[in-house]
Amino acid sequence: MRLTDTVQDYVNCITHERRLAKKTTVTGYASYLRIFLVWMQQNGYEEPTLDDFNVPVLRRYQYYLSGMGLRPRSIRGRFHPIVGLGEFLVKNGALETNPAKALTLPKKDAAQRLLVTDEEVLLLLQASERQRNPRQIALSRAMLSVLIFAGLRREELLCLRVNDINFTDGSILVRSGKGSKSRTVYTCEQCMTALKEWIVFRPKNCKHDYLWARDKSRRMYEYGLNATLETVKATAGLADHDNIKPHSLRHNFATRLMNNGAPIKSIQAALGHAHMTTTAIYLHLSEQEAKQVAHLTALTPSQPKPQDDPKIIRLPQGRDQRERIRRRIARQA
Repeated sequence: MRLTDTVQDYVNCITHERRLAKKTTVTGYASYLRIFLVWMQQNGYEEPTLDDFNVPVLRRYQYYLSGMGLRPRSIRGRFHPIVGLGEFLVKNGALETNPAKALTLPKKDAAQRLLVTDEEVLLLLQASERQRNPRQIALSRAMLSVLIFAGLRREELLCLRVNDINFTDGSILVRSGKGSKSRTVYTCEQCMTALKEWIVFRPKNCKHDYLWARDKSRRMYEYGLNATLETVKATAGLADHDNIKPHSLRHNFATRLMNNGAPIKSIQAALGHAHMTTTAIYLHLSEQEAKQVAHLTALTPSQPKPQDDPKIIRLPQGRDQRERIRRRIARQA
């Protein structure tokens, strides 16, 4: 049996039976498996068969990836689909054991996450007001607002339909969540206002119902989103800030919720995570907060020293959220 055929069967399985996330998981797994097959063809296996899927070959491939200078985290990521392929073959009786399980992969190194500050987010929002024409202003403001105030993933944002926005209760229905799961995200008044203003500029005679329209016939895809974000970054003087990406804005959204006192269960629901451990990865302690608790490391804790500038920049919040924060502060006082 040809290995290329079994790879295709495995991709079909995770697509149609297990229904894994198409954009992030299925596409990534298929790509890494194709790279593995190309490597085999370039290293003496012109037509690799199931017998060639063994421990020595996989170990050679691991050494090859390590020799390329890939981080341990990246090497493990390349082997995730290979391990999954082996489990698929064992489950269907094509192999007795999974050869990928016999390898000792390098210990995962720490993730390098690029974070976005609240100051950078404010600069982006201000720069969206300085685009070249009213339509571009409305589009960039609305797309940024959904990323900043609702924390949607890139694909979730692009797949929004007009009817997914409920202006009555200020909610956004995410139909195409990761793993084909849907959820409702409630957002602030500022985000809803930006979406209302974009609806005014969206072509009235659209042949599709996607929220983000290039014109009456074409919806926006990833290229359009990236181009819009890069244009706003350049206007804000942040063109060289590689940390500003749609996903890092999602991290900023989660951290902002935590800083403003949101329960972690609510943050988990807003992000659409199945497990609390995934949500914890998104919560980053700010440098300001780290300084505020530094005095607690002493044997006899003392009161924190007053800061030169105790003001913490907060993003604009809805009226109801501001009122809840005022009540919380009053109770604590």
